[in-house]
Amino acid sequence: MSIREGITPEVLLCFALLLIIYLAGKPRLADAQAPELTAEQVEILQEEAQEQEKPSPPEEEPEEVPIEIPELWPIVISPVPATTLEVGPITGIMAPYGYPAALDTLTRGWRFHRLGPVRLTPFFEYNTIYRSNIYQTYAAKKADWIHNLNPGLKLELPLAHRHLISLGYLGDYFIFSHNDQDSHYDHNLNADAAINLRGGLSLRFGSTYRSATEERTTTTGRQRRYERLGPNFEIAYNRADLWRLQGNYQLDVLDFEDNIDQRDNRQDHTGGITLDYKFWPKTALLAQYIIQRREYPDAPRGNSLSHTPFLGLSWDPTAKLSGTIKFGYTMKEYDTGLPERDNHPSSWAMSIQTLYRYSRYTWLTLISQRSTREDLDFGNNAYDNTAFYVTWHHDWHYFKTESYLAFYYNNNSYLNATLEPVTGLAKQREDNIISLGGGLSRPFTPYMKFRLDYHYLTRDSNFNTYSYNEHRFLAGMEASF
Repeated sequence: MSIREGITPEVLLCFALLLIIYLAGKPRLADAQAPELTAEQVEILQEEAQEQEKPSPPEEEPEEVPIEIPELWPIVISPVPATTLEVGPITGIMAPYGYPAALDTLTRGWRFHRLGPVRLTPFFEYNTIYRSNIYQTYAAKKADWIHNLNPGLKLELPLAHRHLISLGYLGDYFIFSHNDQDSHYDHNLNADAAINLRGGLSLRFGSTYRSATEERTTTTGRQRRYERLGPNFEIAYNRADLWRLQGNYQLDVLDFEDNIDQRDNRQDHTGGITLDYKFWPKTALLAQYIIQRREYPDAPRGNSLSHTPFLGLSWDPTAKLSGTIKFGYTMKEYDTGLPERDNHPSSWAMSIQTLYRYSRYTWLTLISQRSTREDLDFGNNAYDNTAFYVTWHHDWHYFKTESYLAFYYNNNSYLNATLEPVTGLAKQREDNIISLGGGLSRPFTPYMKFRLDYHYLTRDSNFNTYSYNEHRFLAGMEASF
């Protein structure tokens, strides 16, 4: 089933519900960018426009105040490991468009304008990127300068001080200087609504859509154009700030354009239920159960069902250490048994997303995961993915400059033996990916900020043709109108 043929009803339903809420004007919404939003937080958002006009405070050490998870990192840095063991577009692989840079751009705190009750945020980012190995090959490397443009527009409509409807567009354009055939123009759309009812009950629903290109690498051998759609729904119930029960459902549909790639089209139905119980003022016990049904319409032998129970802890965002840590076990079974593969892969699972706020100006983030995934570019071969991403961030407030250092490690251990292209031997592939990077950014006017980044990436594989290394340099400008 393609996106055009089978998913239209879900999209129409999402937008119809948005229209109904807007006309009613009475339900109470929570912020579409966070699972919970109080009336006081919404009022703060509405007052930000006036706060922007206030004179800047003297540059002195402010008192300790809670900070939010910092923005993700520029496109030059490898994507943060996105776990498939999450439900909903906030923290999962559809966060919110299937790649972290979109979430980063939509949460940077751009200047906004009021058009009646609507809060409108236009933004634009331009980056020039030098890559020393654009196809990520072991030999015969090709370098190029790439122009990356990110135009976007975000609209938010608060209703009754507790509702929020949001619509957004983000363009992600890559224009290659010498290899014109590799240029591509990606488009991302989202529509979300959240309702905060009386008695602690809240709802959130919406849909994301992406029309994009998977870039050519030594693995894919060519570009692959695709569409991706992700309708989602969430319902949560809070009781006396002591416990919270949450249910989620998300449909993730991946549809490739070329007929030769149709075997990789897939649909993921992911549902989950989560219970948070606060047993300490800033610490809660987390119990979660995730079920996922994966279907390949054009290659049904890959259809599978997996179950993953989790148990862990979460920390309040106002604490010095905040985030979530959970451990579980994934049990997966394919519908069709094949002699050349493990038809019942099972493995322990982990998801960690934490922030340690050392001071108002310095913080450390850790994102880590372990999960069982499938490689669409390698015959849908299943592999255990273990990854962690550590970032140190410092705000040099006297110089109005922000800096970061990031380290990333990723291990992919494939479960099924395949033939190595060079030797013809059957063996299990294993990749170790390491990256190191850093960068600076500084505003030069109230409407413009410049940034400079460097990133080194290397992959060591026991399939030699998939090993590579690459240097990336980025110089960019962000404009807030």
